[in-house]
Amino acid sequence: MVAVNPLSRSEGRAVEEFVRRHQGPVRGFLVYLGCPEDRLDDVVQDVFLSFLAARFEDRGEAATRAFLRRIARNLFLKTMQRERRQVQLADPVGAEGAWVAFEQEDQGQGYMAALEHCLRSIAGRPAEVLRLRFEESVRLSTVARRLGLTESGVKSILVRTKRRLRECIERRLALR
Repeated sequence: MVAVNPLSRSEGRAVEEFVRRHQGPVRGFLVYLGCPEDRLDDVVQDVFLSFLAARFEDRGEAATRAFLRRIARNLFLKTMQRERRQVQLADPVGAEGAWVAFEQEDQGQGYMAALEHCLRSIAGRPAEVLRLRFEESVRLSTVARRLGLTESGVKSILVRTKRRLRECIERRLALR
């Protein structure tokens, strides 16, 4: 059986260009929401498949990005729910607004540079907790067990470290 591509050559190029233009921001938004690395590519792919299947009326770049973020957020939450993973997304609307502000000026490049700089200032146990939790997507209970801490101890380290990172990032961005 031969697979048939339902898109014409020009439509296919338009879709490729669309994905190329929007893939980075969609990935970034999903990472910002807390999408685990091992699920990121699948969710991103599903976002674009869902977008192509939707009846979206083009109203400009901002509306397109907002629609893609809405699809991404919903698919991410469904994926986590299906896998029975905890999602700590306290304020999805706030996350949307923060992301829009993050992207607005320089597509988030200044923020990312500040984050990278500030992450280098984190050492010791807080750095290990961040690495395990966010790079390796390890559950809190497993992080606690590996580091000989209680879950509440790990949560406290995360809260303090995130606050420290946020303050560092805000200081660096204010200097620009």
